Amino acid sequence: MRIIPDQVSPTTKSQAERRLFTLLSDIEDTDWYYALHSLNLSEHVWKRMGEIDFLLVGPRGVYVIEVKGGQVAHRNGVWEFTDRYGTVRRKREGPFEQARSAMFSLEKALARALDGNDPFRVVFGYGVALPDCDLSTQSVEWAPETVIDRQQLDRRDGIQRALGRLAYYWKSKPGGRKDRVSPELAERILAALRPDFDTVPTLRQVASATEVELVSLTTAQYRALDSHARNPRVVFEGGAGTGKTMLAAEVCRRRSVDSPSVLFTCRSGILAGFVASQPGLEGVDVVPFERLRRGGEKRYSMVVADEAQDLINYDDLGVLDGVIDGGLENGRWLLFMDSNNQRGLAGSYDQSASEFLLSARPALVTLTDNCRNTRQIVTRTQELTGADVGVSSAGNGPEVTVVQVGSPGEGALSVTAHLDALDEQGINPSELVLLSSEPLEKSIFSKLPQRWLRRIQPLDLHRMRRAPRGQIGFARTGEFKGLESSFILLDRVLGRGQETDRPHLYVGMTRARVGLWIVSDRRLDTTALVAGNNDRIGS
Repeated sequence: MRIIPDQVSPTTKSQAERRLFTLLSDIEDTDWYYALHSLNLSEHVWKRMGEIDFLLVGPRGVYVIEVKGGQVAHRNGVWEFTDRYGTVRRKREGPFEQARSAMFSLEKALARALDGNDPFRVVFGYGVALPDCDLSTQSVEWAPETVIDRQQLDRRDGIQRALGRLAYYWKSKPGGRKDRVSPELAERILAALRPDFDTVPTLRQVASATEVELVSLTTAQYRALDSHARNPRVVFEGGAGTGKTMLAAEVCRRRSVDSPSVLFTCRSGILAGFVASQPGLEGVDVVPFERLRRGGEKRYSMVVADEAQDLINYDDLGVLDGVIDGGLENGRWLLFMDSNNQRGLAGSYDQSASEFLLSARPALVTLTDNCRNTRQIVTRTQELTGADVGVSSAGNGPEVTVVQVGSPGEGALSVTAHLDALDEQGINPSELVLLSSEPLEKSIFSKLPQRWLRRIQPLDLHRMRRAPRGQIGFARTGEFKGLESSFILLDRVLGRGQETDRPHLYVGMTRARVGLWIVSDRRLDTTALVAGNNDRIGS
């Protein structure tokens, strides 16, 4: 059967609807012309608006299908719907009432839209699909023929038989509606209903769906954390988006329960402040690394360092050695790093210092699940930088856009057009972050028109915790390591030499969770960028 749209919308969270979508798609039957999924009714017989889960149109009539997933119960006149997570919703209006009222609303809407009585000479009906449970209970409130439950759907050709039984039931009802729906009338109905049906989700809808799919930590990452809980010294290696900062915060949360003193440190003050604000870390000292360098008497029973590739040099390792009980050789510490891709933007990395660190015999753990970036961002980052960003578990999003410009002024015009487009798509500016290797006043964003320029605010801890609505964040790329945003606009990425181009591009691209837009001085030449180097811890 033809279904419009031909793919399940990313905004559809109901697994029951997704299953019925698949079953309907597999039907090869001339009794049905098409099905509309998630049809919005702008007018309803008694609600302000309504929705039809599936509308089926075929020679035998027009049928509304209401879908209910999970467990369904009816007690004391109240319907109870329990989803797969155990959440219970109670309603006095049952699924059969919903389907019936939607059917009457549809009839009235089509009568107005078609300017005639054609639809009313054909059969209209409704049914309720329960893909997750069986409904054998009989009631005067519904006919058995209007029930499509799990027992029927699990049978071979069960959906076709159930729909055939449904159509026969409604055709047998009194009222004289015997006409078959002609192909021409079916097309007129489709043309009338299409304006009420959004077949292409907006970027706002795509973003919302992607955010739902994003996970904080994958099962594999928790397993890695659990399996090395007894190791006193561990180096976690992983590309951007593999959850290193979240894992670092989680290990601090766990170890603070039984450790007398736990330190979290990183070079970025913004990142340190953001981590300090997370729940469950009240007993953890979160200190930017530059403050540790100034010296102090306090030593810690456990030290956790994030973005540790910035600290792999003898001077910085000496600072860490001085704050750990037992030092680097005998103390308890965990380092989270991406030593192959994120060097060159902050601090320094010395390969001989990494070999010295390995002499302390830490356990080496590799993280591969990317739980931040969409598949489009992961694929494009690998293409442009040659970096292994892991395997995306965050679902699909919009395509990555790379725009080549010949001058800063031309670039500012392109950025302005993109900001205008995002605004039209319903994206709030607070969901955007502008990144550049340069300060704001030297970046391409400084040339934006005043209507956008006055909304740009350099990021600080307050804005990371609660971004003001209507304001756009700005940060230099190196300051934004370990952080993320739904949408990233990345300033000119080439022309400063391979040592800074590649880390800037890699870090900037991988900060985006959903949408990524890049403006470049010239065409991206990946041959120099993908070369990189392989001086990775443990390699």
